[in-house]
Amino acid sequence: MNVSDGEKLIIMMLCDIYKTLNVKGDVDAELVRSSILGGSRKWIADKIANDDGGSNRLAEEVSQILEMWSAIERGYKRLSADEKDQVEAEAGPLGRGVRFSGFDDDTEHEYRDAARHLIEDLNSFDRFQGRNLSAHMPTLDGYRRMLRLFAMMGPVSADVKLTVRQIISLANAEKHQG
Repeated sequence: MNVSDGEKLIIMMLCDIYKTLNVKGDVDAELVRSSILGGSRKWIADKIANDDGGSNRLAEEVSQILEMWSAIERGYKRLSADEKDQVEAEAGPLGRGVRFSGFDDDTEHEYRDAARHLIEDLNSFDRFQGRNLSAHMPTLDGYRRMLRLFAMMGPVSADVKLTVRQIISLANAEKHQG
């Protein structure tokens, strides 16, 4: 079934109404919402961006960064206390807590705004709801190094978790050029 962008927007709005009114029926509004959003980063990027290619690339990159950080935080949460200590010991300050810190207000505000739109307005990446997305320091170069490494780690999903070594490698990629 082909669904136009306008129809997707209407469906998303109906899902919001279902949720707000707590409607119970034969249609699972959250399943419909996730079907539209799931695996559809390009559509999300198009909704954030204007029609120029630069904005689409920015939105796509932010979506990839948020997906990567979701996997990192999910993997870190499942580590044992000893493994968390190992991450901190081998990754330094960035290994403490391992948490997405957002983007710099001064130099990366477009990225911060795109992330906020994905998280708050489109209700994607629930893990980051309500967080302060202002890092107060440049983060984008580190995230890009992490993305390159993350891409080589293969598919990571809710069933496939990052290992302690992978989390340490990603944390070190964030802080080290190379």
